[in-house]
Amino acid sequence: MFYEFRFYWERIFRMLFSTRNKVYVLCHPTHPNLGDQAQLMCTDNWIKNNYPKYQIVHLGFFKPTLYLINGNRSIVTEFSYRITLSVLRLIIRKKDIFIGHSGYFMVDHHNGYKMFTDIMRYFPNNKMVIFPQTINFHTPVIIDFVVANFAKNKNTILMCRDDVSFRKAQKMFPVTPLLLYPDIVTSLIGTRRYNNKREGVLFCMRDDIEAYYSSIDIDALMERFGNVRKEKIDTTIKGLTTKELDNNRAGIINDVIDSFSTYKVVITDRYHGTIFSAIASTPVVVISSTDHKLSSGVKWFPKEVFGDAVQYAQSLDEAYEKALPLLNAADRSYENPSYFKDKYWDKLKEILA
Repeated sequence: MFYEFRFYWERIFRMLFSTRNKVYVLCHPTHPNLGDQAQLMCTDNWIKNNYPKYQIVHLGFFKPTLYLINGNRSIVTEFSYRITLSVLRLIIRKKDIFIGHSGYFMVDHHNGYKMFTDIMRYFPNNKMVIFPQTINFHTPVIIDFVVANFAKNKNTILMCRDDVSFRKAQKMFPVTPLLLYPDIVTSLIGTRRYNNKREGVLFCMRDDIEAYYSSIDIDALMERFGNVRKEKIDTTIKGLTTKELDNNRAGIINDVIDSFSTYKVVITDRYHGTIFSAIASTPVVVISSTDHKLSSGVKWFPKEVFGDAVQYAQSLDEAYEKALPLLNAADRSYENPSYFKDKYWDKLKEILA
């Protein structure tokens, strides 16, 4: 609690007393989902490489002052958030840039889109680039609200991380510049080499409302592989604190990716489980979640580039059929290329100019 409280006010002071131009990263994650944390790590690295003289400031719906008023979460969260926006209005510079953290913010059940629209209203003259989003709105009143705010802003660029989201964005935001772009964590693919001994099957499975298959079904699939080495994990590590992440974000993420490189095949319903596998050059069979995120996301991996290293299965039976030959194959070396870094992320600043 004390760490979060101190961290909140340190950000305020850094904004107030720094004379450097800034890149503000909106909706940065504080939770222990390593896919989101890897996005933050890669976003920071991209900013450092492309705006080396700028100061990076992470902004979000701050939680620390929740502890100051007896349990009234909504009032205190809103209070701290509005303080931050008020401070920003005092110090904002014309060259300051806002970057919306990549992910699943453009959806009814997440209020991240609200921060994007607030920034549009408070700072209409500053450039904002919303990094690749899955777009999946359904509620008419929310759609109308978001559409109206985007229509009024002329300095926002929205990046979509799959073709379904891109088509939805074309209909919702006809005057907003759009980019169809892969998830930023793909920029790590092909940049690392692993020489670990590979054995068994890793199941990287989500445990939330977006899971399409039940844990009973997944356990039954695991049993079909017999006595080989197998393990079920999630990219969300329970019990991992914000302080631990801030002190060792890269080390924690790299350790998890390294563990992926010790398996012969991965089965996952996590999009970042797919990407972590590709970074580790471990063949991965992707199964569905409850929305289009996985089925659309795997289309970024062309067969002529990645071969059978990334495959999509429409059922658990098909997942087994695709994973089994990869598991039983003689030792085979996969070295995925730096396709996404070279084709997309190294060129983005030039596109945004």
